[in-house]
Amino acid sequence: MAFPHQLRTVSTTEPLPLSRIVLGGYHLVLERTDTGGVLRLIGRDGAQPIELAITPEGPVLRLRSGLAVVVDGELAVTAEEMSLHARGALRLSSDEQVDVRSGGDVALRANDDVKLNGERIELNC
Repeated sequence: MAFPHQLRTVSTTEPLPLSRIVLGGYHLVLERTDTGGVLRLIGRDGAQPIELAITPEGPVLRLRSGLAVVVDGELAVTAEEMSLHARGALRLSSDEQVDVRSGGDVALRANDDVKLNGERIELNC
């Protein structure tokens, strides 16, 4: 990959002032912190829709204005463990078949009713 400008490497011990790059109506800000660093995208109105914090535990990505991911092909996500949590509603939908598989137990818990609606409900098939 060719870069139009010369890149400068900064050591982790060298003091880094607040760095700011203007990108359209946004500013890209890089700031060193006591625990690592933070890269922020800041809008003209002061909103910070994207923040990438480098922490001792690893990088943390914060999206403050929502995120849309559109993929024309297949999307695969693989992790040692995965948690998905919604502070509001959680909806899973598909225009085709849904297949859920587990190599172990499956637990379904609800604080209210559990409803299954289908043409046929087949158990132990």
